[in-house]
Amino acid sequence: MTDPAPTSSNAQHGASTSADRRWNDDQMQRIARTLVDEPESVWRYIRGLPGIRSWKILNDMVFLILSGLLGTLWFVVAIVGFTVGVSLLIVIVGVPILAATIAILVWGANLERARVRAFLNIDLPSPYADLPHNGGRVKRGWQALRTPAVWRDIAYLLLLFPIGLLEIAVALIPLQFLVTPLITLVGGENNILFWNVDSFGESLFALLVGVILLVPLSMLINLLAMLHGEFAKRLLAPSTEEILTERVEVLTESRSAVMKAMYLERRRIERDLHDGAQQRLVSLAMDLGRARERIDSGDDAGARELVLRSHEESKAVLKEVRDLVRGIHPAVLSDRGLDAAISAIASRSAIPVGVEIDLPTRQPDEVEGTAYFVVVEALTNIAKHSHASEANVAITRDDDWLRIEISDNGLGGADLARGSGLSGLRDRIQALDGRLRVESPNGGGTRLIVEIPCG
Repeated sequence: MTDPAPTSSNAQHGASTSADRRWNDDQMQRIARTLVDEPESVWRYIRGLPGIRSWKILNDMVFLILSGLLGTLWFVVAIVGFTVGVSLLIVIVGVPILAATIAILVWGANLERARVRAFLNIDLPSPYADLPHNGGRVKRGWQALRTPAVWRDIAYLLLLFPIGLLEIAVALIPLQFLVTPLITLVGGENNILFWNVDSFGESLFALLVGVILLVPLSMLINLLAMLHGEFAKRLLAPSTEEILTERVEVLTESRSAVMKAMYLERRRIERDLHDGAQQRLVSLAMDLGRARERIDSGDDAGARELVLRSHEESKAVLKEVRDLVRGIHPAVLSDRGLDAAISAIASRSAIPVGVEIDLPTRQPDEVEGTAYFVVVEALTNIAKHSHASEANVAITRDDDWLRIEISDNGLGGADLARGSGLSGLRDRIQALDGRLRVESPNGGGTRLIVEIPCG
């Protein structure tokens, strides 16, 4: 006897279950990618929940509670990973276990940097920018083990366990006072420090005490969060020596790249002058010479034709020289500033470009020049590669920084590591101690954020 054929409802249910499973898998993969690539967005989501974003005390309480929970998690990971790895070293299996444990702890430290940045607004740059990305895994792993930042990260996560337990205990004290009446109403007891509250009347008194202590406890919570930020700065941020070393390397590379770019630009100008304007001027001189000869010989009509042709040629030469000068340093930038110069670029762009410039005063010449060429190069890249239908340029002054934001609605996928155009922009910006950030998800357009010091 054969099994009955599946009904249409069963088939639909199976298809729905399969689709739900695929959707859940996609959601889990998206969450995992977010935790790896953009951990700060997770913390900013928690930070942006109603109440937390409005009250600093709630922000700091959530931060301290998370410290206790995460400190316990990383302590367990470290102890289990190192214990198992060391015990299995004799059979070689311990080596990949130790490597995986260290890698997980370094990732955990990056999560902590993102958490401190999101909740405490303290920027902790990664100390691993100068590690080599080439070579074999063994070489990169050995280089990482010789990096003091790795061991500072591990020390931070191990110390986060006792510090986090203290922080979570302090953060929960106000809640213990406030929820005591609810606990006694359901017949329970609540221990607040060394005080055992076991009656409703005593719980009301505990609530009153909690209200009275709310302000000093809030100050204590804020103080603990501030001290945690200082503790994170000491261990998670690069040391002064590392910062100076990286700065010297970045400046050396950027200066070298700028010198090379200047040399190539000079060669381009020489080539353009030789092959363009110079040849036209030679031809113009020859036409004028022939015109003079025809005037001497009485051929006024032929001389007039040559003079007219020379006049048109002189206008073409003048336009070519103007274009060449504009490529070196546009006159409108010197005369009228960034607003007029960028607006002129936008008007000549192959795609519509919106321009928003809010600069109350003129900026230093080198800053305006760099900003101008950054926008020119960025709009050129957008027109060539992005397939965008529109772009926007916004330039503002933020204290001692000039902030340039260039965005488009194109294909995205721009990468500093692969794009020579973006690398050139970065070198030009770093030569002035500036910063460049690229946000370019696939299919989501591209946004360049450039910050140049101008104080």
